[in-house]
Amino acid sequence: MPHSSGGGSHSGGSHSSGGSSYSSHSSGGGSSSGYHSNRRTSSTPFPGSKMYLYYQDRQPRFIYSNYDIRKREISGIIASLIVLVILFVPIFVMCIVGMVLSFKKPEKISYYNNKKPDIIIEDNLGIFEDEKSLKRAMKDFFDETGIVPAVITVRNEDWNQDYTSLERYAYHVYVDRFPDEAHWLIVYSEEIKPDGFNDWYWEGMQGDRTDPVLTEERANKFTESLHKRLLQREKYSVDEAIAATFQEYTPQMMNIIMNKILFFSFLVTLLIFGGILAYSQATSGTKTKVPEQYKKAQLVNLTAVYQEACNYCGGVYIVGMHTECPHCGAALPAHHYTKDANGNIVQIM
Repeated sequence: MPHSSGGGSHSGGSHSSGGSSYSSHSSGGGSSSGYHSNRRTSSTPFPGSKMYLYYQDRQPRFIYSNYDIRKREISGIIASLIVLVILFVPIFVMCIVGMVLSFKKPEKISYYNNKKPDIIIEDNLGIFEDEKSLKRAMKDFFDETGIVPAVITVRNEDWNQDYTSLERYAYHVYVDRFPDEAHWLIVYSEEIKPDGFNDWYWEGMQGDRTDPVLTEERANKFTESLHKRLLQREKYSVDEAIAATFQEYTPQMMNIIMNKILFFSFLVTLLIFGGILAYSQATSGTKTKVPEQYKKAQLVNLTAVYQEACNYCGGVYIVGMHTECPHCGAALPAHHYTKDANGNIVQIM
């Protein structure tokens, strides 16, 4: 069905188109975990864990883990890459394809049996000064787009007694005369008041088949431009204003069209998932980074743990783990050890 492409009046200004447009972290019991749920650290022993020793504030610290806390978690990086490939790449491709498809070059409207319809100019008011130039401009527009322009002038009294607006009248005329939905009708109406005021109106009505070329954005620009010219009667007659506006926009009509809603929808989606990926990679990098205090940690193979203070610096160390003080580097005194059947130190004397 046809719909308004915009219009206006001398006293009321212009109005826009009313038509359509082309449209992990887990924890428990005082423990903390790494990237995967099977990687676990704790301040207390748990099945499958090993004891690690590190020093902080000149005091020994123990941590229990089922993986080597001194090594970076390479598996976390690999897992992140897998997420990237499986999740982000298809979304990235979809968004890029969608953004590309949001640009489209309009296709010229074709007609059955290649029969070209007639361009219509009906000046019922007898106000046109250069009808030949107007028809030439309308023909150029038709040759470029395939949209058939039609211009009709009427008196205000021809429509204001039976219709609430010129838009409704233009709709009635369009449906009655142009069943192909490929016409663009412009109706101009006026009445000279006793005080000399020219009470004029105009309305555009376009068929559904014109929408891929005559988009809402283009129709609105045409409306704004034509209305400005109609207000400049000292410079343009009505037919000259219409002809000049057709001449202005004909070269632009077949340019590539950008579906802004589609384009920016995919762009926003891409940015959101890109942000999620960047955040995920940043937090993954944090998780895989080895804490400084863990880098020099030692695996403890002691059944019994004994602590002593260094005679030189007073820092506490674990007996049997060092030959030099881990704090100041001083030589430590020798100790006698008692071992169990498995060779583990069970007592220090």
